[in-house]
Amino acid sequence: MSGVSTKHVVLGLLVERPGYGYDLGQRLDERLGFLGLSENVVYRILDRLEDEGWIEEIGQRSFGRTRRGAARVMYGPTASGIERFRDWIAEPNDRAVLRDELRTKLVLADPDDLPRLRAAAEAQARECLAELELLRRPLLAEAASRTVPWQNAAAMLVDDFRMRWLQCLIDWLDAVCGVLDERIEATAASKR
Repeated sequence: MSGVSTKHVVLGLLVERPGYGYDLGQRLDERLGFLGLSENVVYRILDRLEDEGWIEEIGQRSFGRTRRGAARVMYGPTASGIERFRDWIAEPNDRAVLRDELRTKLVLADPDDLPRLRAAAEAQARECLAELELLRRPLLAEAASRTVPWQNAAAMLVDDFRMRWLQCLIDWLDAVCGVLDERIEATAASKR
């Protein structure tokens, strides 16, 4: 399996507690917003999970309707869905495929592109730094404490990863800018 299994993400939320499409979209955005799943994707996943027998309708929400006026359908996991989710949790994890547009541009650029490429790398580093400054460093020792609810500890671990990833990317972008500065200077000197 490559990447995050969106089916298992939605299934996992339903294993935690039953829900309906809009509710699941909100929970996904709140806890796993970095996945970027749209509400439409959630509904397609619900259909697939139901077709596979991993979830089932467990009724309708007693209040509230969809934008089209239909009652909100509540879903919950089936026994086979819970078993499948537990199996997925136990599977080894693949490393994510890293796709960063700048790496592609570095490979395809020629020397005349270097000043623009350097500006793009610097802008990306500034964006990463701004995002990093918005995050609060979680105390991983606190996450290990049994007094912290698991969902909070998991959020701390995810935030820690995000901060470490941003710092790593900033360091790499700084190195890229340094190399590009030297190449730009060398190219300018050779044209004199």
